[in-house]
Amino acid sequence: MTSVQNLLPQLNGNRFILFFLCLFFMVSSCDALRKAQSTDTVNNPKKEKEELDEIQGQRKYNPETGEYEYSTEVVSEMDTVKWKVNSPSDYPPINSEGKVYTKETGQPTNTSGESIRLGSYNVAIMLPFLTDKFNYDYGTVDPKSELAINYYFGCKMAFDELSREGVNLNVSVLDTKADEGEVRSLLGRSDVMNANMLIGPVKKSNLKIVADWAKQNKKPLISPISASSSVTSDNPYYIQVAPSLESHCKAITQHVRKQYATDQVVLVVRNKKAETARLRYFQEANYEISASKIQRFKEFIINNYSADNAEIDILPHIIQGDTTVFVLPSWSNESFIYSFLRQLELVKGRNHVVVYGMPQWMEYKKVSFDYFEKLNVHVSTNNFVNRNNYEAKEFRKNFFNKYGSIPSNDAYLGYDVMRYFGRQLAKNGTRFQETLDVNNENYLHTRFEFQREVPSSGVNVENYSLTDRFENKYVNILEFKNYEFQLAE
Repeated sequence: MTSVQNLLPQLNGNRFILFFLCLFFMVSSCDALRKAQSTDTVNNPKKEKEELDEIQGQRKYNPETGEYEYSTEVVSEMDTVKWKVNSPSDYPPINSEGKVYTKETGQPTNTSGESIRLGSYNVAIMLPFLTDKFNYDYGTVDPKSELAINYYFGCKMAFDELSREGVNLNVSVLDTKADEGEVRSLLGRSDVMNANMLIGPVKKSNLKIVADWAKQNKKPLISPISASSSVTSDNPYYIQVAPSLESHCKAITQHVRKQYATDQVVLVVRNKKAETARLRYFQEANYEISASKIQRFKEFIINNYSADNAEIDILPHIIQGDTTVFVLPSWSNESFIYSFLRQLELVKGRNHVVVYGMPQWMEYKKVSFDYFEKLNVHVSTNNFVNRNNYEAKEFRKNFFNKYGSIPSNDAYLGYDVMRYFGRQLAKNGTRFQETLDVNNENYLHTRFEFQREVPSSGVNVENYSLTDRFENKYVNILEFKNYEFQLAE
């Protein structure tokens, strides 16, 4: 393959990151993973649901300050970088039977519609690197691009591992610039047209555009961040990594019911349409679990709540002499959560209470962690890394040695997603999504348990044409114990 050596001088920190990205985008770069693997050929619209807000980051206890702080990036000097840029259009992949992908279409001569095993696969990663927002005066990147940069660096760590496993990928990295016009333009590029798998974008409006295109062009699309269940419909090529709000509610219900009876549970929401609509997710999930099809969770709907009038009459809902479980599927108003927890701690007395909340609670800055500890707070999350795990420690060390910074949650996510789907491509071919629901696996940040979602009008769930999307249903339940969030039993 043709290689081009970069003659730029040694760069450090954010300036290194910018030139790293600019070089890739200007020449439409690809990371070519060698060692091709020899394989055999393997032969009614839903009503729109409420979405879970994006969930990012975690705080960590700093024993020196006595406070919880967000992780900060640590940058050390970088080694001189040598670049190798390869064009997949000049080297079309050949599958195990010798079928050649043409430069013009990127498709094999045999278009039977079956999953095809290839010697190498083309992958297009579309993320908002925002290279156009680089500040040349200060040599810094836009803070909003850090998600994309960390995610892609995680992917690059996975490329090395996949290469050692014999998985051969030609990866194109494209900057969406968080702009719909730019995204539409990228869809006309050969990198995207020839791709066997797409990853991204992040922004929902951009994701909708690419999902529609992927459906029309029969290209598997991985949505790496969005938890929305309304991006697309009737789309068997759309694969959602982040569990939806409904999946979070169901996971909380299942965890609660393993330990507590229905009559011990109180669902708490404000009298707002968005929040009261969430109650049915819990009631329906409990209905599926309960031996009795009649009993429902108790509901506590709080009227006229405001920061100025924050008194909440909690005492009548506390079970005297037993455990009361309060479930609050609310996150948009931190003052409300703070007020509820504060008053619950005051009125519970000697009675035991447990509180279940949403992943955004881990981002709160006003709520005292003392309340989390005293009230046995649990939260759901799709992203939790046990940093005491040996594999996680190794990844953290290798990432720091390679990039001079501590990996963020987005880096772990990029690493896991690229490893999982790279392996699925190599194992199951171009229509790998058809077998996702039988390939449940544990990774660093979560477990992948994909299920096929079908339209509500669908009768024959085995009919592949009725697939709405594939969604990872696995949700971690964390408990706040010893002043840190950890996996609940």
